[in-house]
Amino acid sequence: MSNHEHVPLKKSALTGRWRLLSYTTGAEYPMGRDALGVLQYSADGKVSVHIMGADYFAYYGDYTVDEAGSAVTHHLVLCSDPKLVGVSHLRNARLEGGRLALTGSMRVNGETRAIRVVWEREAG
Repeated sequence: MSNHEHVPLKKSALTGRWRLLSYTTGAEYPMGRDALGVLQYSADGKVSVHIMGADYFAYYGDYTVDEAGSAVTHHLVLCSDPKLVGVSHLRNARLEGGRLALTGSMRVNGETRAIRVVWEREAG
């Protein structure tokens, strides 16, 4: 399989730990170009995200997968931003080789912006 071949979205394909490659809103990097992060999907439907850079953003909760729609929804139970507790974030998901691109919208600095977060699967 080439690095750019699209893989259908299955819950089992998400399970595991991913490291942040980039988090962008258009041409901007809201957490900085050198931001570090980890995304963990468990087989029992839990999600955990930590992103550190110009700021720190983290959340924990449940996730559901829409295989037909190639989307994943994160249902936030705990969050470093208390206003987001109880919020659900729908993300279009695309798997390409060992990379996962999540796109959608999010409030950034008081504005709703399109975001793109690219993760790379951690070995092991």
